[in-house]
Amino acid sequence: MIRLVATDVDGTLVKDGSHVLDPAYYDMIRRLRRKGVYVCVCSGRQYHSIHHLFAPVAGELFFLAENGTLVRTEEKILQTWPIDPDYYIPLIRDIRKIDGAAAVVCSPRIARVEAGENSEVYRFLKEGYSYMLENIPDLTTIPSGEVLKLSVYHERAEKGLLPLTSSHWADDLALEPSGVVWLDICPRHASKGNALSFLQDHLGIRKEETLYFGDNINDLSAFAQAGLKGTVSNARREVREAADFVGDSYENLGVLKELQRIFAPVFTESKSKNS
Repeated sequence: MIRLVATDVDGTLVKDGSHVLDPAYYDMIRRLRRKGVYVCVCSGRQYHSIHHLFAPVAGELFFLAENGTLVRTEEKILQTWPIDPDYYIPLIRDIRKIDGAAAVVCSPRIARVEAGENSEVYRFLKEGYSYMLENIPDLTTIPSGEVLKLSVYHERAEKGLLPLTSSHWADDLALEPSGVVWLDICPRHASKGNALSFLQDHLGIRKEETLYFGDNINDLSAFAQAGLKGTVSNARREVREAADFVGDSYENLGVLKELQRIFAPVFTESKSKNS
């Protein structure tokens, strides 16, 4: 019996950067909660951005935000995993050396950039992702102990950020691609999988009782914590190969269709008892 449904957002439920979710997902979340199934949203996004996307049902959800460095409900923060302060300033300086790269420093309640309010990355996060965002002159002035994640924006992240991914930082920290233009940098022990494990312990739910949907490399650690793993047809090849089943694309509401299929016996049983 599945007791916890966890899902990625961008590329799994919506187009990357979208701030509009099909309302049918809200109805599904309500139906799952009425049956006692917990629902968790797992994303590289900021909590504020995810909350905005799921606002009608946010009070019924758990949130694994900032690529698994923050676990919370609408009411309170349950757990955080900050970046080692000794790494923070040297990392910012190395990012500055890369042409076309822009750093986004993510803390529990706000994200900060130094690229300027007219920069592409600022507009992308503010207008596309609905981020709680601040532009400051110098990112190295942020208290390093509150930094959960560094996201690095580059138009061609996989190639353009090789100076980071092929350096010692790949040994010191967890560097994970998140879509085409992002690289997420987190503590090595922080991941969606680690955060999902924390939530499972918090709720008393076993791996075998967990269903996870994802589409990208940063979802594979969460796959390892789930008894049932699903993806969408537009997912990366590595994710499709690791999944137990592949549904329709996010454009065609693939996750919604799979939830309807998987929980059909539960919903049907409920109708039978009420008839």
